[in-house]
Amino acid sequence: MINTCFKRVSAPIVSAKRLLSSMSSQIISSSPNPGPIECEIITKLKESLKPTYVKVSNDSAKHAHHAGIRGASNTTESHFRIEIISDEFANKNLPSRHRLVYNILDEELKSKGVHALQLKTKTEQELNK
Repeated sequence: MINTCFKRVSAPIVSAKRLLSSMSSQIISSSPNPGPIECEIITKLKESLKPTYVKVSNDSAKHAHHAGIRGASNTTESHFRIEIISDEFANKNLPSRHRLVYNILDEELKSKGVHALQLKTKTEQELNK
């Protein structure tokens, strides 16, 4: 069963700026069949930040051998790389932007086994510079 929590784009992304000019909101997942945590992350970010672009990559397989993951109950959805373009980040410094995302994903971090997030957070204006 394919999970449909996002709009799947199979073509490689050449330019986020070019994608934004052609679509009102672009949601991308690197997983062909994202798990429930990845879908929750996408849904929460869409609802809270009203982004024009979100890319979520599940990097858990790259970290499965790390000591901090051994014995964990969640090893398949524990590490994510997230790129977000949202005007909700306007007038916020980088730590404030990251705190905002961490607060949105608090439940996933505290009780669902998400171990790490790598974040890139920008506004539309920053993208267009």
